[in-house]
Amino acid sequence: MEQAKKKLITHNGSFHADDIFAAAALSIMLEKEGESFEIIRTRDEEIIKTGDYVFDVGGIYDEKANRFDHHQVGGAGKGQYNIEYSSLGLVWKKFGEKLAGSLRAAEIIEKRLCAPIDAWDNGLDLVESKYKVAPYYIQNIFFAMLPTWKEGDENIDEIFLKCVEIAKMILAREIIQAQNMLEAEDAVTYAYKNS
Repeated sequence: MEQAKKKLITHNGSFHADDIFAAAALSIMLEKEGESFEIIRTRDEEIIKTGDYVFDVGGIYDEKANRFDHHQVGGAGKGQYNIEYSSLGLVWKKFGEKLAGSLRAAEIIEKRLCAPIDAWDNGLDLVESKYKVAPYYIQNIFFAMLPTWKEGDENIDEIFLKCVEIAKMILAREIIQAQNMLEAEDAVTYAYKNS
């Protein structure tokens, strides 16, 4: 008997790095578990209610129910760097250790990737601009993918899914980088203690 696809639900329309990376993180996790899933982009409350994982939409943060929105009044709390969570931060808070393979690796990725995306999504600048130019952030990559006013947004869901694939590659590499860095640190510490 074929198992039902898990439903990953987020909002339709324009997108940001937080919903893209939340979809990427959940996709990687479900793929590792051998689960089939689909990503649905909607604001229809009846469809949202059917989601197995709902992020950046729905007005609810409930980790146990896999509801990861941060747009409700009062937000959804702050992480260890005193930065309000975005949908990515909330997903990572619950599943980061499982995805990264250890708490230490999850914390590295939170600091390098998740918390900066949380900050940007909540309007917090992490760097001071000293020049008339600004850094090109990961968010800018996804903004470049959004259709312009001349192009129309008929293919926006397709573009979102392409962005999720890019984010999956980045997140998978960040996980490998964090794991290998920690392995090297442990090897050096072991050698030092036994010398």
